[in-house]
Amino acid sequence: MLTGRQTLGTIEQALSDLRREESELSQRIERATRGLTDLQERQTEAYRDLARFHLDNDAAGALNTRLDSAAREARRLLEKRTADYKVLSDQLRQCESERSALHARRQKLDADRDTAENQMDDLLEAVDSRLEGDDAFQRQKAAVERAEETAAAAAAKAETSEADRLEKGKAYEADPLFLYLWDRGFATPSYDKRGLTRSLDRWVAGLIGYNAARANYAMLTGIPERMAKHAARCAEIADQEQAKLAELSRNAMTDAAGTDLVGSIETLSGEIDSIDGDLDQLDRRIETLAGALAEFASGEDNDFQKAEEHLASSLKMDALNDLWRAAIETPSPEDEKIVQRIEDFKDRIEQVAREVRQDRELQRDIGRRRAELADVVKRFRSNGYGSWETTFSDDRLTTVLLGELVKGAISGAEYWDRAQRSHKRRRPKGRRVAFPKGKGLPRSMGGFGGIPGPGGFGGPGAGMPGGNDGFGGGGFKTGGGFGGGGFKTGDTF
Repeated sequence: MLTGRQTLGTIEQALSDLRREESELSQRIERATRGLTDLQERQTEAYRDLARFHLDNDAAGALNTRLDSAAREARRLLEKRTADYKVLSDQLRQCESERSALHARRQKLDADRDTAENQMDDLLEAVDSRLEGDDAFQRQKAAVERAEETAAAAAAKAETSEADRLEKGKAYEADPLFLYLWDRGFATPSYDKRGLTRSLDRWVAGLIGYNAARANYAMLTGIPERMAKHAARCAEIADQEQAKLAELSRNAMTDAAGTDLVGSIETLSGEIDSIDGDLDQLDRRIETLAGALAEFASGEDNDFQKAEEHLASSLKMDALNDLWRAAIETPSPEDEKIVQRIEDFKDRIEQVAREVRQDRELQRDIGRRRAELADVVKRFRSNGYGSWETTFSDDRLTTVLLGELVKGAISGAEYWDRAQRSHKRRRPKGRRVAFPKGKGLPRSMGGFGGIPGPGGFGGPGAGMPGGNDGFGGGGFKTGGGFGGGGFKTGDTF
């Protein structure tokens, strides 16, 4: 049985190893890429020697000037590129150094938290035994039960009153004349119409028995609101009583441990969460820098491409092709060595270029696998799979399956699916006397903190029976009326 922290730690170590491998490969590609341009420059120099051997001074000088111009521009671009590469490399090393220090700090905090959590877990049996005989705790537990019952009843009544409003309000809300007057606030202080409009509104109101209907509809809509407020207040009181019970549990644990273990665990968790946020920002920064360096290493940056273009175009000049053919057609002992040097450079350039292409393909593959692994780490963290309560029944998550993920044999989604299926929650020891329902227990141990938020017991009427007796002895019925039948639903009057 693996713990969540062991599993996450192993995955993070594999991710660090893959990042290091990717960084080393990028550096190797960068060196080889610079080596290509160096070989091209040396090949250019060999062509200069061949020009001096076969051409007169004027022709050789003109050709050398053209080659020198291309070489100087390429060298300028490469020197600028080297400076830019160094800046990026220094920034990446700084970020990685900061990340290493943060990660070490996190591991220390995690170990301290794990020690405190295990100590607390070992003490739960003793704390339960103490609280079972503690009169104050038992009285508060009874107070919680009463408050929860009251909150449940109030929520049920609120739900029933809302259902009653929806049902009995249909007739009012289906009548356009009633809604017209209601929306205008007729017969209330907010009504501000004058003259003919006021007279016509008064006539319509009399025609449909609006005043009596308005009073009943106001009651119909007002009671659910009051009931909902009452239910919310009862839930708040129940939360407060539960918080008092959680505090008694916490005090008992503090007495047993000689220190506030819950507070220590929550403080450590807060620091770890803060570090995780910093690590997430650093990881994004590292990804950006690593991507930029990978672009440099692959020779895809503008400066390298321009430099390579200058050198390549200079080596493809017609004058050099003519010079090469002349040297081949009229070999002499003096120029044979120069021709052989040029051919050797050509072969070495092709070999290095082939190796660089292979390394770039490997770099893309490692980048893809590293991204899959990084996504798994993010999922573990966001789902709390690094908490004390998390365990995994599949031991292969840190061996065979992780190896397949690192090699790219399975995707991050497949690995995550395996992790989810083997995920278990470790239950703290004890008989569930202390920290009832997890209230007051550290969140990392499956608890809900010291004071639950408002509405922690569900919304009004969350599946709880109850009801009221209606309004006004049955109130308004669809199709019925008020005041001797003066009000009728429908579109006519």
